[in-house]
Amino acid sequence: MGWYKDRIQQYEHYRFLQVVSDVKPLYPGFAFLILKLFINAYKEGLRICIFETYRSQERQLDLFNKEKTKLKKNGMHHFGVAADVVFRTEKNYPTWEGEWSKLGQIGRDLGLYWGGDWESFRDCPHFQLIPALWEEQIKIVNDEYPQYDNKIDNYLEKITSYYKRVKDNNYSEDSFRELINFYSDLFTVPKIEKIETIEIPEKVIQINKRKSNNGWKILLNQILNTILSKLNKSSKKSKN
Repeated sequence: MGWYKDRIQQYEHYRFLQVVSDVKPLYPGFAFLILKLFINAYKEGLRICIFETYRSQERQLDLFNKEKTKLKKNGMHHFGVAADVVFRTEKNYPTWEGEWSKLGQIGRDLGLYWGGDWESFRDCPHFQLIPALWEEQIKIVNDEYPQYDNKIDNYLEKITSYYKRVKDNNYSEDSFRELINFYSDLFTVPKIEKIETIEIPEKVIQINKRKSNNGWKILLNQILNTILSKLNKSSKKSKN
């Protein structure tokens, strides 16, 4: 069993004819990058929304018949490795008017492939995980997905919940801050408290180097005594 069979085919909207904006059916490695795109675009002052993620084969055919896509079936949306991202109006309605080149560059910087770079059919809202090449896409159709860092699985559910909160709160600034703070904390290296170093007198080391057999035992005892002495002194200081 592969990821497509385990997740996509079991998805509740597998044959849905309407737009799906849920990030849950996206392949984890791609879902993380799309959420990162959402965050980075906000930081760059772009008002965007994740408009469409998963797309059923039935909806793909419908769009093809309406000449809104070049693919009749097996679009990458259906396999969870593509999403359409559009802009938001002041009232948070989706709009196709915005700084596409700026958004496209943010996607490129994340390693995503942008439909705005396509020559035959320019699709500015479209971002996908793999190149738009037959040999790459057939791997996805055959349920051969690229590998991703397993650490993503540990926090994708949490970051998705923060993203959902942003949507539920009508893209409020407070909910955006919560999302960004959580995302930033994922990559914050914890501070290590400074540990006081204890110097061993050079004479003690030199004397014991010349001794044989019991020399190192004596040295260790003297080191322990030095440590205990230091600890006692620091303990007395803290009490005072």
